[in-house]
Amino acid sequence: MQRLQRRFLLSLGMIALSVSLGGPVKGQTPAGQIAPLKIGYLMDSLKVERWQTDLDTFQKRAKELGAEVLVETAEGDDQLQLQQSQKLMDSGAKVLVLVPHDTDKAVRIVNAAKARHIPVLCYERLVPNSDIDFFVGTNAEVIGELQSSTLARLAPKGNYVLIGGSPSDSNSKVLRDGQMHALEAFIKRGDIKIVGDGWAKDWDPAEAYAIMSRAIDATKGDLTAVVASNDGTAGGAIQALEEHKLAGKVLVSGQDADLAAIIRILDGTQTMTVYKPIGLQARSAAEAAVSLAAGTPVKNAVLIANGTKTIQAIFLSPVVVTKDNVKQTVIKDGFQNLETIQKSLPKEKWPN
Repeated sequence: MQRLQRRFLLSLGMIALSVSLGGPVKGQTPAGQIAPLKIGYLMDSLKVERWQTDLDTFQKRAKELGAEVLVETAEGDDQLQLQQSQKLMDSGAKVLVLVPHDTDKAVRIVNAAKARHIPVLCYERLVPNSDIDFFVGTNAEVIGELQSSTLARLAPKGNYVLIGGSPSDSNSKVLRDGQMHALEAFIKRGDIKIVGDGWAKDWDPAEAYAIMSRAIDATKGDLTAVVASNDGTAGGAIQALEEHKLAGKVLVSGQDADLAAIIRILDGTQTMTVYKPIGLQARSAAEAAVSLAAGTPVKNAVLIANGTKTIQAIFLSPVVVTKDNVKQTVIKDGFQNLETIQKSLPKEKWPN
């Protein structure tokens, strides 16, 4: 998909935030009793804070619509996730909501579901070149551009380190495309130099710590900014910076607006994060899943290319969060709690 097309679809997706449903959707049991429609939810992992928030919000909205959510978590095991998909389908799931671990290997899950005529909705992570039915998430390339451009505005010259996400997650590569697009002109002019580059397997902060430590050693601490792809990798990088008394002196990006990241931003060790309206995203996904399971159209969706196939999608707009707008973004939305943040920081660092 061309860049202009992506941006056009993103802007269209800003209005595609709800699904019109007539009310709770239910099915008939063999005995004639009313039974809730079943949704299978396949999680990669619940180790990262934001995924539990996604799941809780999704389940709440699905329940309001009369659906039951059957949840399986693979914790990074691709073979187990495939087995879990079969288990959910055998348990009567009428739709699969998929957060894949390895977005390439997850094609097996999609193919198994399609063989049983069960629709698949990819949540946050798109399974490329597959026959999925729907996608709900944000544009990863735009997020990458926001990360790099925010840092470059603050530091248009200097030594940069790139810390990518999991190489098994297609979003990681799309993020990197966006990051590099925002830095391209600076690099060509010689104003910004990439002095460290690595990928954090499974988005593991320990992997980010190792990448950062190597970059610090290689440059003797002569660093300006770290383009970390999410808040977990940012945390790992900042730990390494702290050990060399560089935390707060080197700019660091992030993504997900985790509580720890918001505290670091207010404390001055992390520069920014990208907030995705997860509550709205999860509710929209639940509504779309119920529609797909019931065989009714999802209204107001946009079309995106997924390889040779065009699929329906709901895109939500990401927001840059810095110390200047914490209160107006993640706190206002109820995504983070002001009192919890205040307990973790001295009063002079509380959000304005």
